[in-house]
Formats: sequence, structure tokens, C-alpha cells
Amino acid sequence: MAGEMFIAMTGDANELWGDCLRRNVVALGYDKPYFDAWQSGDRDEFLRLQTLAAARGTIESDIKARATLWFNRATRITESEDDIWFHRAENDLYWATTSSAAPIFEEYDGKVMLAKPVSSWSRRNRRTVALTWNSIHPKAKDYLTTQQAVLRVADPSMKEYLEALVNGDDLGAWHDRPEWKKRLGSERGRTLGGNVELSELVLTRMLMTIRETVKNADGRQVLRTLKDKKLLCSEAEMKAHLAHLMTEQRGLCAITKLPMHVDGQEALDYDMLASADRIDSNGHYEPKNVQLVCRFVNFWKCAQENGKFIELLDRVVANRLEAAG
Repeated sequence: MAGEMFIAMTGDANELWGDCLRRNVVALGYDKPYFDAWQSGDRDEFLRLQTLAAARGTIESDIKARATLWFNRATRITESEDDIWFHRAENDLYWATTSSAAPIFEEYDGKVMLAKPVSSWSRRNRRTVALTWNSIHPKAKDYLTTQQAVLRVADPSMKEYLEALVNGDDLGAWHDRPEWKKRLGSERGRTLGGNVELSELVLTRMLMTIRETVKNADGRQVLRTLKDKKLLCSEAEMKAHLAHLMTEQRGLCAITKLPMHVDGQEALDYDMLASADRIDSNGHYEPKNVQLVCRFVNFWKCAQENGKFIELLDRVVANRLEAAG
């Protein structure tokens, strides 16, 4: 299970969402004096600023509670690591996971953006099904709809549900509960919207590629001897294994760990398309010898041994880093 889960608004009226999406960060905006007080760890100064800004007649306990809340939010977002963050933008539900990278502080319009790098924001689950608002159960919508800048998902059952939602797991254990059915309005015939799983397209393409590769690589001599490549399981078994790998690898290339693209996605880069690769290039297509990689990696690797290819990639990266330094 992931660390914590949070639902976030990104600045006043989501003013920072564009930056969050473009730069792959989760962020909040603080007026500069509040930021300075937080950065120096001065809770008394933070409270003083909050007291000055409070409306006349606000009781002291409410002011202190608000000061504590916002002071802690800054700490929470900048120290977040391996936590899942959700954000709704119009009809899409986005999610991302915070990384171990250092937080970012940038001034803008008299404020400071406190940002934490995340994995790429995605509006699809790990099985590539779109997370559109009409496909989200009303019970989950109630929880995800918040006017708070940051809300931690504290309910254990909802946390499990949202993790299953992100993973693309079966949600029947929740949807079949009487209170969930009642909230949906099942007795009145209401149902959830559904979306197409893009991975079905990529699985079909990869299976067709394997089929053609096996067909055309049977040891014949065509100016050169073609490697003999066989499919040592049924196509149904291989397709199921490819689907398992899409989930197990979390959509990442097995060699480079770069996000793989899938057929039909937005901003598709064909070099990044998921591709079925034989781990042992001298072996055949069978579940234990197949991994998913970016298409360009499959082309580059060609007949190279897996470990040797990774070693060569590491040498290229190390040399570029040394040259840049």
C-alpha cells in the first residue's frame, strides 16, 4: 500500500494547477510573510500574522487552529514522499505520487509556491482506464469533493478504495455494499459510467507483433539466417501475461523505468510505446522470458543480452553526467 493519500486544491481557485500539471509537482501558495515564518520554523510569528488577518470577532481558539493547520500543511506537502495525491480538474480525476526529490520554492505575485515533485500526473488508472468524474462512484465523489486546500484521506476503507481505483482493481467489494448502492440510486436503475481500457489496444498490438515476429522468424535463410523464435504458450496466456506485466511494472519500462506510452493516449510518442521484449534474446516468447519496454529500447537492444545492454546504458548515462559536470 502507498504511504498517505491526500486530496489537494492547488492555490487560490486552483491557480497553480497549470504549473502542477506542466511541471509534475503538487503545490500550494503562501503569502510571503507566512512563508518566511514557516521556513524559519517560527510558529509564534505565523500565529501573529494569522491573528492580524482574522476577521473581527473571530475567537482565539479558531485563529490558533487555522494557524496550526496552515503551518502543518506547508510541512506536509514539502516533506511528502511516496504519498498519492488526487486533484479534480473539470471532468477528470488526476493522481500522482510524490517523489524523494527536494521541494521547490518560487516567488510569484507576492506569494511563494511550495511545491513537491511528483510522478507524472495521470488521469488514467494503472490499467489505462480513464478516471472521468462520471465514472466515479457518488460515495467516493462525496469524499473527493472538498473545499480544503489539503485533505488527508483518513478513512481506512476509503483509502483502500482509492488505491484500488488507482490500480484498476475490481471495486465490487465496495460498490455491492448496501449504503453504496443506496447512494448511487441502484434501486432507481442508476449505473456508473464506464471508460475504455487503452491497455486492451496495446495488448492486442503487442500480441499481433509477437505473432508476426514468430511467423517470420523460423530459422529460414534469407541472405542471412533468421533466428528461430517461437511462442511457447497460447496467445490467450501470453495476452494475460502482458496484462499482468502492465500492472506489475506500473506502466514503466523494465529497463529504463521511463513511463511507457499506450495506443490512443494523449501526446502519444511512438518511440515510448509499450513493447514486448524477450529478456534472453536467444530464447523464445514465453511468460518467464518476456518483459515490457519502451519501443525504442527494444529496437536499440536488438539481440543484445539483457544485463549487458543495461550495463552499456549505465555507461552512457555516467559518461554524459561526467561530461556535463
